Amino acid sequence: MSGICGIIQLDGSPAAQAELEAMVARSAHRGVDGIHYYYDGPVAVAGLTLDLTADGSSNCRPVVNERGQCLVADARLDNREDFRSLLPVGQIIESNMGDFAKSASDAAIILHALLKLGQGGAERLIGDFAYAFWDAELRVLRLARDAMGMRSLYYRVEAKRVIFATEICQILALSGVLRRLNEEALAWHLAGMQVPAGCVFYEGINEVRPGEEVRIDQFGRIQQRIFWRPDPASRIRYRHEDEYVQHLRELLIEAVRCRMHARSPVGISLSGGIDSGTIASIAGWLMEKGESVPAMKAYSWAFTEFPECDERENTYRIAQRYGIPVTEIAAEDTYPLVDFSAYIPHEDDPYTVMYQSFMAKLMAAAKKDDNSLLFLGVRGDVMFGDAIYDVLGMLRAGHLADASREINGLRQAYQLSSAASLSRFVLRPAISNFMPDRVSNFLRRRRKKSGARKFAADHVNENFLEHAGLPERWPVSLESREWPGAALRQRYQHVFSPLVMRGVMELERSCSGYGLGFSDPWSDRRIAEFALGCPQYMLNQIGMMKRMPRKALKGLMPSEAIAAASKTSPEPLYLKALREKSYHKVMSLMTNSRCAELGCVDERAFRARFERFVRHEEPVFDLWPTLSLEIWLRSYW
Repeated sequence: MSGICGIIQLDGSPAAQAELEAMVARSAHRGVDGIHYYYDGPVAVAGLTLDLTADGSSNCRPVVNERGQCLVADARLDNREDFRSLLPVGQIIESNMGDFAKSASDAAIILHALLKLGQGGAERLIGDFAYAFWDAELRVLRLARDAMGMRSLYYRVEAKRVIFATEICQILALSGVLRRLNEEALAWHLAGMQVPAGCVFYEGINEVRPGEEVRIDQFGRIQQRIFWRPDPASRIRYRHEDEYVQHLRELLIEAVRCRMHARSPVGISLSGGIDSGTIASIAGWLMEKGESVPAMKAYSWAFTEFPECDERENTYRIAQRYGIPVTEIAAEDTYPLVDFSAYIPHEDDPYTVMYQSFMAKLMAAAKKDDNSLLFLGVRGDVMFGDAIYDVLGMLRAGHLADASREINGLRQAYQLSSAASLSRFVLRPAISNFMPDRVSNFLRRRRKKSGARKFAADHVNENFLEHAGLPERWPVSLESREWPGAALRQRYQHVFSPLVMRGVMELERSCSGYGLGFSDPWSDRRIAEFALGCPQYMLNQIGMMKRMPRKALKGLMPSEAIAAASKTSPEPLYLKALREKSYHKVMSLMTNSRCAELGCVDERAFRARFERFVRHEEPVFDLWPTLSLEIWLRSYW
């Protein structure tokens, strides 16, 4: 989408215009609707605008007041009206402000919020944003990123200057910035691609974490402050389940409505599942209600060779109900690694998905159809799905019959005995609520691979992981300890999963490369607060996955589509690609491996295990973290 970058000379010397232009050039595709510069002695900032809106509210022009306070932001605010009461502070050098909340850019509103509300300003902002605010009076730079990590922001503090940018490659464009690999980031990537927020693949470069504001003063001193995270003590309590359902329904409608403030048309990756179906159905419903909603075009994965993966029947139930045209993308044209060019990661980090070829064709088709924005339902699973079951919560609430049915359903689904299912879904969660950390840490150390290292495949060198210093617990796991109950802790870890966060960031970067905006209503922070505030047994049950969203969609999504929506895995496409279509490319990536040169993997063990897998002697194993890292190293190192 849009982008920002800048240089602040801490010693007061003039910022070099040529260096700022070099940063801009590295991500010029983000500025197709205009590149705006601001220079003032030691300050040089730029906004690269990819404006998705008809009214220009998301333009990325730097905003400056008469006191020399400057803000540049890549932003989409959902709660502009909340700031109507804020009077402009000083003269804004941007345009005739008129009705402030209606006509001001999102960047101007953010500047007013920060000046009027001080440290509380960032917390009040709801939406997707990253901003840099230079306070010329205090000589302090403030960098911040939205709570759900929908925009990226990186920075580097040197002896005489601070550099910030949307993309790491913009910082790497500057003279004097050395390229050094961060082994800790490599280790996290190989341990299930769970690179935590704040961990960057280049030494000397920092990441602003989601929901964080970083303050850097004229002496280069850094202060970090988390301005938003969900409150573990905040519980949503209603007397009747219908009230929870209505609450979620209103949140989903508002989340889609806010993100439909875009130029027409917009695209959506529409499958037969709940997540994307929710977006398409609510958009169609809003249009029927007479609201100003852009036209929508859908793009669907079409399987013929693997009919068990095909979801088109349910896709068309939704598309035909709301008159949404559908473009089909043939799965047989998207075998992983066949089109190798689609799998070159971004220079910033090695994250890609094994179905990147489908994503590339999806984005190319959406761009060809002149869409301004692409919707994907990324966080629907982690908010309301996944294998999180709260039998203990049912028992505590006195729903004994429901708990009995849930246990029986789980027993059958997981093929467990009655005793084993009670132990797994009742006793263990109950014990975990009272087990001291020192006991759980002792049990983890007794395992062959403990902590984060257990998520690495066997071909990853244990010595490398130990040398990189991966901790006993994921950072997100440590954060979740504040939450009461095993199910809530699991939900927190899913919602704020580093893997999901990296996926969101990669999608935003990829979309921007095609001149598209990226949006995910399921990543709304208000929905995250709801998912973490509700009794967990209401959200998801073995007999009705994503139970709460299904109930909330009644009357919005066709009832047949709600009933038929399911989670379908395209894994057969991936497995055939590895064993046949892309076999030789995979083998070449395992030969003279850069990962092996760095000591990350045992190349012989990796190749041997892959060959067993190809011969069907070994079940599928997680080789994608290693392959994606290998491609990245060969591409940029």
